[in-house]
Amino acid sequence: MTTTKESDEDRAKRPDEYELYIMRHGIAVMRGPATMMDDAKRPLTPEGKQKMREIAAGLANAGMEVDWIVSSPLVRAVQTAEVVSEELKSQPPLDQCDALRPDGAPEAVITFLAKRSNRRRVLVVGHEPDLSQLAARLIGAGRNANMSFKKGGCCLVTFTEFPPKSAGRLMWWLTPRVMRKLG
Repeated sequence: MTTTKESDEDRAKRPDEYELYIMRHGIAVMRGPATMMDDAKRPLTPEGKQKMREIAAGLANAGMEVDWIVSSPLVRAVQTAEVVSEELKSQPPLDQCDALRPDGAPEAVITFLAKRSNRRRVLVVGHEPDLSQLAARLIGAGRNANMSFKKGGCCLVTFTEFPPKSAGRLMWWLTPRVMRKLG
């Protein structure tokens, strides 16, 4: 019988591997003249929270576990990280990183994560187009790679060492719809 869940035995075969999950925040309140809301304070919509619960349940059902969740300090990213954390068995600690704000540099994110390289399974939650640039940088695809995350989208990149000295391996890139169906 085959299963989509990775067994503890499979994981034990590569104990030194570093797993970096990269996720875009969920659906947030629209910005515009009607809301007059500071962009940094825009929360997830009720639909955005519900879809993130379904996405997180799908990832948990597929065997995702993390040691640490790091998000942008913007409200919608923090709320996304909180929803995911609540769905995971491990209830990982949450931190915020200014480098995950819009217009943050991929190298600054890597530097932040490298300070805690003992945490080998990490989820970062942030914004587009910065996350696509981070993922492209990490897998060696370059700045012109045609990659983008939908709201709630996620990918997994693995490394043999962190910070990486060579390109990581893209294990999967999933749309929100696929992740919700895994739940």
